[in-house]
Amino acid sequence: MREGYWMIRTVRSGKVIEKSQFFVSERKPRAPKRKGGTSAAAKDKNLNTAARQLARTINCNWSAGDLWVTLTYDPAKQPTRIEDADRACALFWRRLGRALAEQGIKVKGFWLTADKDGKTGAPEPLHHHMVISAEGVDVRWSEDAVSCTVGGRELADIWGNGTIDVEELREQEDYTPVAIYCVRQAVNGENVKKWHPSKGLKKPVVESERVVQYSRELRAPAGATVSEIGHYDDVTGNHYIRYIRRPRTKKDKIGGHKELLFDPNETDEMRWSLE
Repeated sequence: MREGYWMIRTVRSGKVIEKSQFFVSERKPRAPKRKGGTSAAAKDKNLNTAARQLARTINCNWSAGDLWVTLTYDPAKQPTRIEDADRACALFWRRLGRALAEQGIKVKGFWLTADKDGKTGAPEPLHHHMVISAEGVDVRWSEDAVSCTVGGRELADIWGNGTIDVEELREQEDYTPVAIYCVRQAVNGENVKKWHPSKGLKKPVVESERVVQYSRELRAPAGATVSEIGHYDDVTGNHYIRYIRRPRTKKDKIGGHKELLFDPNETDEMRWSLE
């Protein structure tokens, strides 16, 4: 019989609620039997963890109207080494920070270096993506072009290495799809940082951690909008759900309420997966 207990952790990131159920062993973990490369399963798990962490950061800090920016290189300036690409983007980030600071605004966002297509996984020349707050950035849309300036300077001139594409984040409550897109195409490798956040970002809040006597399928509150419901593992008892909590109204009763167990068939299409 396993020695330990079950725990259900609830994490809030903006409007998004995550619940995860897992077993906490009271025995000391065994030392790894061998050293070697990371297995495919472990890599998939690491990617999923990275996507969830980034999704929480995005959900806490940005919303519709903030900016999704893509930086690409002119052929003559295209780097082939990740270190050179990271250095070029970090320099742009500092220049952007100085331009915003002249307006009394701190840069708020993150950037990453990518070498793959986010949808197909096909190799692509090194490029960069970032999410930044729209404050201090003057974006003017026309039928065939976008003008994007900071303190009167074109963002493309601040970049200075090629072209810049700017889009607004769409109106949605859960930006996990954006995080998955980023992680799928971010440069991978040992000791490679997938994304580089600015300082002072809001962090997700652990609302509760409670011990339970036995495992069961997790449920979302009645009226909640489910984004993902994971497969319930009968062997390990692990389970995960993510949802948007329905706002309370005056008609709601104070205290406990019934919970709704969602049909997995209804949520398979909404599951996020890096497979």
